[in-house]
Amino acid sequence: MRSSWPAERIVGWLLPVLAILAEGAWLTVVYVAVETAIDGQAPILGTFELAAVAGLAALAVRRGMLRPDDNPVTFFGVLIGIGAVGWLWDDGARSLALAGDLPGAIGLHPGGWLLLVAAMRGVGRGVEIDDRALTRLVLLGVPGLGLPWILGQLAASDLRPVFIEQAFVASLTFVSAGFMAAGLARLQEIGRETGVDWRTNRSWLGTVLGVLAIVLAIGVPAASLLGLPVDTVTRGLIGPVLSLLGYLLLAVAFVAAILSAALYEALSRLGFALPGALTPQELGQLPEMREYTIEQLQGPIMTVVILWAGVVLLAVIVLRTWVRRRAHGRPRGGGEERSFSIPQDAFRLGMPRLGGVARRRRRGAPTDAVSAYLAALDHLAEHEPARARREPESPHVHAARIGVPEVGSLQADYALARYGGRRLTDAENRRGISRWRRIRDGAHLD
Repeated sequence: MRSSWPAERIVGWLLPVLAILAEGAWLTVVYVAVETAIDGQAPILGTFELAAVAGLAALAVRRGMLRPDDNPVTFFGVLIGIGAVGWLWDDGARSLALAGDLPGAIGLHPGGWLLLVAAMRGVGRGVEIDDRALTRLVLLGVPGLGLPWILGQLAASDLRPVFIEQAFVASLTFVSAGFMAAGLARLQEIGRETGVDWRTNRSWLGTVLGVLAIVLAIGVPAASLLGLPVDTVTRGLIGPVLSLLGYLLLAVAFVAAILSAALYEALSRLGFALPGALTPQELGQLPEMREYTIEQLQGPIMTVVILWAGVVLLAVIVLRTWVRRRAHGRPRGGGEERSFSIPQDAFRLGMPRLGGVARRRRRGAPTDAVSAYLAALDHLAEHEPARARREPESPHVHAARIGVPEVGSLQADYALARYGGRRLTDAENRRGISRWRRIRDGAHLD
């Protein structure tokens, strides 16, 4: 069901983003364990990179740009390209690749294999985000984190603190994103059954805030027991957002450097005398500037990000409340006229009515949820006239009157497809046809 509110459309992106983020975070824990315990190196990839690959693959499948079943050769080529990016992310692997030792480059950095797995997981998320699949991901993924954590304890003494910190951050990201995604997916499934869009009520906000509160209640004591700073809990919750901001700043700096070089060259050709670059001797005469590491800047950056996030959230809440009050307020002067329109396809669904009950033409076996609903109406009109849909009844009122759960679910799918402009998934269509069969076979009478 499409929403006219931009804020609600943005909220609709929470479910796929959180599902992809959970996939990337779990793979990150595995990657950190393999990199520190087996390869004996500090990890150079994180949750954001693995989740970004899964998200791009899901988006490509969703948009039809990538079809693994129809174009397997293209899909295989894309996987090879993704793996190459992961393998060449390491300096040593790039050196081996330039020297012609491709097997050594592939075996040096396991990031390529994990990016391949992330891409394939993203393909599955691009086809459908199912609440049962996300529930299985969380229920199996949480205890499954024990295997990479056991492997990480075999890392060298100097790399074990690195593993503990990064694996802890990724584990918190998986737990928070996974449980949020599973909860939102369940709300979406309930909305499909009832015809209520989960984005239009506050249930999604309660789910998100509840999971955040639980993760904070568990994460802060766990960080203290592991000897980690408290800001690692914050990194586990908003770490991918900080990584995204870092890449955006890097892209802006790169574009600014190119534009500056082009402007310098253009002004020089026009005859403007511009100062040249500083020599190493001149650089040595400059006052010494204090350098900060990324770890030293993480705390202040997170504080600023959290502060601005709170300001933006407060502004959105105030603005939305004000707009809704204005929209629901009484008009000044004059009357109020309301109207609604029904899609023209709805007038072609039935035949002329007789005796207050719609007579419908016979159709073949249904092929989707919409035709299954119409076939169910035909069956009720022919075999159970008392439960047939009457002329003045809407689909929702009819389903509520007869009290047949299968009809209620079918009318919800019908409303989403016909009036909500939403394309039903293959799983929804299969469930709709199964509900029609139960009505046809009389299972709803048991």
